[in-house]
Amino acid sequence: MTCISPNELVLSIAAKAAPIHALPEWAGEGRCDVLRLDKLDSVISGNKIFKLIGHLRAWQASGRTRLLSFGGVYSNHLHALAAVCAQANVPLIIMVRGFAELPLTPTLVDCQRWGAQLQFCNRQQYALRYDEAYRQELAQQWDAWVIPEGGDGAEGRQGCALIAERASGYDEVWLALGTGTTALGMAANLAPQTKLVGVNCVADQGEQQRRWQRELGSGKGWQVLDEYHSGGFGRFSESVKRVIQRYDTLELPLDPVYTAKVIWALEQEQAAGRLANVRRLIVHTGGLQGRRGMDLTPAPAASYQA
Repeated sequence: MTCISPNELVLSIAAKAAPIHALPEWAGEGRCDVLRLDKLDSVISGNKIFKLIGHLRAWQASGRTRLLSFGGVYSNHLHALAAVCAQANVPLIIMVRGFAELPLTPTLVDCQRWGAQLQFCNRQQYALRYDEAYRQELAQQWDAWVIPEGGDGAEGRQGCALIAERASGYDEVWLALGTGTTALGMAANLAPQTKLVGVNCVADQGEQQRRWQRELGSGKGWQVLDEYHSGGFGRFSESVKRVIQRYDTLELPLDPVYTAKVIWALEQEQAAGRLANVRRLIVHTGGLQGRRGMDLTPAPAASYQA
């Protein structure tokens, strides 16, 4: 790997052109295109790279020697962060929800191979990831800039505003919600007339709805669809699996945690007659490496091995 600064690396990837093409075989209301952020890089793809931009700037300004972040055993965020740190020669500590005695997942094998130091946490320890005092303790212990789970936070939103520039000319932008960082970052830079539609992939009892109401209010057209999480974060139904398998044959690989649920939601909303005749853009947020941990074949023609 060529060693460059992490800031230069993420900005160079974020500046690449991402293909936009029609959603294959779409016969519903309006025009429906897909922004292929998964095509930006074979390893560090999707929205993950944009969420790292602000955090890496903050790390550089902090003077800390390491980075530290949190995630599960199939975390797309940790996978992308580990790849960036490997290429930029930055020490990385990852706090993993899981147990050291269990076999490593393909995601964690990659992270460890790239030089990340794995620290396993039980459920109680991992629950502290939102606690500011705990994060400060970790920052002091490891001399690290701490990136919240999933690249969340104000720093995570900074780079996501850049994605909105790729949505010019569309009436609606659809994307998946995990932490919601990408969507709220985009909202700050979308054209006033563009409606933002978030498909919630977390069974959060309306938390995203309340958050969007607080932060976006009535000044921006938006909608959160809460009924398509398919059982909760990281879970997917047979209906979602069939969507993935069908789009595999159409050469549009989808991940089961995020973008497949967006397509499923779109199709269900079309079937219910709730879609308008508008220009619609779906943001493919990547995450294809996570298919290795599911009952799915690896994504066709996808590479996530650095």
